[in-house]
Amino acid sequence: MRKTSFLFLLILAITLTSCDPSQGILFTNKGESNAKVKLIINSEVKNNQLDKMKKGDSIVFNLVPHNPEEKKGHIYFGRGRWNDENINEISKSIKSIEIENDNYKIVYKSQKAIQNLLKDNYKGIIMKSLNIKIDDSFFQKN
Repeated sequence: MRKTSFLFLLILAITLTSCDPSQGILFTNKGESNAKVKLIINSEVKNNQLDKMKKGDSIVFNLVPHNPEEKKGHIYFGRGRWNDENINEISKSIKSIEIENDNYKIVYKSQKAIQNLLKDNYKGIIMKSLNIKIDDSFFQKN
């Protein structure tokens, strides 16, 4: 019995550490009012995924809190793990990020501010994700 348990745990550990999670940025509206996220894309920096998603010069998500299908906006960048280099590359592709709800609006204009937003919301233990949760407290701390 112990050998079987050990073997199972070993296989599980190898599987979890060898799987490449998906890289993406998830915007989730956790507030009570509608939220809007607008990413202005830097046309001078090539990023295939952002270029596919943009309309004009931007990507816009209108996030409705009480509708499960509209409370999240996701940008998928493929397989792999996030690291500082990936985050820096993505932030170079974005000129600015505007996040607003009925009460507040915050604009991240500089590369450093965009990098900090992404790095501050990169969380997890094994399968780290980049999830930006938007509610009134989000605007208070930023």
